[in-house]
Amino acid sequence: MLKLNRSHNFSISFLAHSGRKLAFSPVRSEHDELIQAIEASRGEACWQLTSTPDVRQLDEFWTGVTEDLRKDPSWFSFADD
Repeated sequence: MLKLNRSHNFSISFLAHSGRKLAFSPVRSEHDELIQAIEASRGEACWQLTSTPDVRQLDEFWTGVTEDLRKDPSWFSFADD
């Protein structure tokens, strides 16, 4: 749990009048598979959100999911939800 030391109780007005700029430290890369994949894909095209989803692509994805469940029904149980 985070505990604050009362001797360093700065207010927002203190920061506004201090004359010093508030600077954040750079984010350190973590050894996480998802974060590494996101960092590696920065040079790739940006995602575009559209108002209408690609129905064919969604149907192909869910067809694959249902086929996987038919092959191995014990892979996931909806009863736990």
